[in-house]
Amino acid sequence: MWKLLGKISKNLILTIPLMMVAGFIFGILFEAQFLKGLIIPFTFLMVYPMMVTLNIQKVFEGGDAKAQVLTQAINFGIIPFGPSPGPDLPKEILQRLLK
Repeated sequence: MWKLLGKISKNLILTIPLMMVAGFIFGILFEAQFLKGLIIPFTFLMVYPMMVTLNIQKVFEGGDAKAQVLTQAINFGIIPFGPSPGPDLPKEILQRLLK
């Protein structure tokens, strides 16, 4: 088990997109309604390790203002108002995404 987790963490550049595609395919092929209740716990499990290792002094130390401004601009200025899926996306896929 630990060897598998070690391999996954060393190959995140491949693992993350593969798992996203696998989840998308699972949602198309099977009814995934039962997973809705797991969104918050899984999100917590994903974010908690980053928050535990966060060095608060480093955050307030500064020095990377350009990166922080760019990140905030993308997360709060571009992504919420970005383009939505248009008519090019097949209707069946769009319906599954919006369920």
